[in-house]
Amino acid sequence: MLIPGTNGEIAVRVGKALGIEPSFIQIESLPYGEKYIRIPFKISSRVFVLNTFFPNPDEILFESRVIGDLLREKGAEEIVLIAPYLAYSRRGTSGIHGEARALESAMKILDVYDRIIAVDFYGRSDKVESVSAMRLLAEYVREKFDLQDVLVFGPDEISEKWIGIFSEVLDAETAVIKKIRVDAENVVVSRINADVKERDVVIADDIIATGATVVQSAKKLRSMGARRIIVTATHALFGKENFGEILKSGIEDIIATDTVLSPVSRVSVASLLSERIKSI
Repeated sequence: MLIPGTNGEIAVRVGKALGIEPSFIQIESLPYGEKYIRIPFKISSRVFVLNTFFPNPDEILFESRVIGDLLREKGAEEIVLIAPYLAYSRRGTSGIHGEARALESAMKILDVYDRIIAVDFYGRSDKVESVSAMRLLAEYVREKFDLQDVLVFGPDEISEKWIGIFSEVLDAETAVIKKIRVDAENVVVSRINADVKERDVVIADDIIATGATVVQSAKKLRSMGARRIIVTATHALFGKENFGEILKSGIEDIIATDTVLSPVSRVSVASLLSERIKSI
C-alpha cells in the first residue's frame, strides 16, 4: 500500500511504476493552523508513506509523524517512509557551540517508521537509507548535451561521493570547488584548481537552495575561460528570483529531479524509488 502525504505528488508516478494506485487519505489544513488527518479505509500490514519535505519541511515532519502514529493504531506492522527530499541533511552534527542538532531531533520525531528511504541524503543518520539519482542526472546530461572535453565539478568535499559517477558516465575529469561560506546566502569561491579554458563544465550538486554556490562558481569559471556550464542537482529548492540570478551568472542550463517539483525538474526518480520499494 502506497499512501501520499501533502507533498506526495510523485506517488502517482511511483505507483504507475509499481503497477498500483496510490491510496489517498484525508489531509486538511484547518483555519487555525492545525492539520486534520483521517484514514477511512482498511490498511495492509505493510505501508509505504510518500512525503517530500519541501516546501514547509517542519509542517511535513509533523504530518508524517501523525500519519505514522495513525497507521500503527490501525494495525500496520511495517511502515516505511519514502522521503524523496528529506530535510535537515546538513544538520547532523553541531560544530558550533550551542547549535541544535536538528537532524537528531527530526529522527526522533520520525521514529514511528521502521525505515526511511531518501534520495541523495548525505546527513549522518543510521536511520536513513539513501538512494542516489546522480547516475540518472549524468545520463540525462550525456543524452541531451553534446559536451566536449568535459570537466565535472563538485561544490564541496562531500560531492566527491557522487562526482565519480558523473566522471564514469561522461568520461570526464573531476575537481572540487573550494569555497568559504559567509552566511546562509553568501559564498566566496576561494579556489578552483583546474584548467577550464575552452572546456565544457558540469557542476553536480545534491541541493541547490539559494544558488549562491553555483552563481559564484559560474562567474569564476567564466572568468577562467570555461566554454559551457551545465548545472545539475538532485533537489532544486530555489525560488524564481534565485533562478534568474543563476541563469544570469553564465550558466547555460539547470537540470534537477522531481524529488521537489520545480521548473527544472526534468529527471524523475520514480523508477529509482519503485525499484527500491520492490526490493523490500
